[in-house]
Amino acid sequence: MTIGHNQIDEAERRILFAYYHRKDRQIAAEIRSLNEKKKSNRQNAKASGFSSAKLDHYLKAFLAEDKQAPVDKLKSDRENLAWLGLIPDDPKGDLLADRATDEQMVDAKGFHAGLTAMDRVSGYDAGSVDDRTWLEAYDRGREEYDTKLPDIWKRIEQMNSSEATPQPATDSDDPYADVDTEES
Repeated sequence: MTIGHNQIDEAERRILFAYYHRKDRQIAAEIRSLNEKKKSNRQNAKASGFSSAKLDHYLKAFLAEDKQAPVDKLKSDRENLAWLGLIPDDPKGDLLADRATDEQMVDAKGFHAGLTAMDRVSGYDAGSVDDRTWLEAYDRGREEYDTKLPDIWKRIEQMNSSEATPQPATDSDDPYADVDTEES
């Protein structure tokens, strides 16, 4: 067997195989660990009212190299639902009857980037109107996340601790508290 210009014998081949096997085991362990983290995140998201399907869809659209592909899929899904009579049919075939303006789309992209802690680089020409709009929206998204998330977690922890801690019974918890009982 040859690797580049090097000839290796059977013993060296076995050692090389062991090297790749060790790397595979390490990667498999990392994948298991990451899958456990993802599973835990999904359980927490579900408890907060977000389905795994929603997270999968959002991530797939976020990671799509061709951003038009998720839009085309949505259009096809809407068409199917209209054909099934589950939603009104749009005779114009318009994906969104109330389209967002270009400025609103730039703002939404910047806000999302700030909310999800992406790099603070708009991708628009530096100093342009779109760049400034995106950066302002980024800052709003980042600020909203930074200021509101601690309060959200605090409320969730309070709700969880009040649900987990049994409350002592009070007189108002007794359905028979105001019923006079007389011994006969």
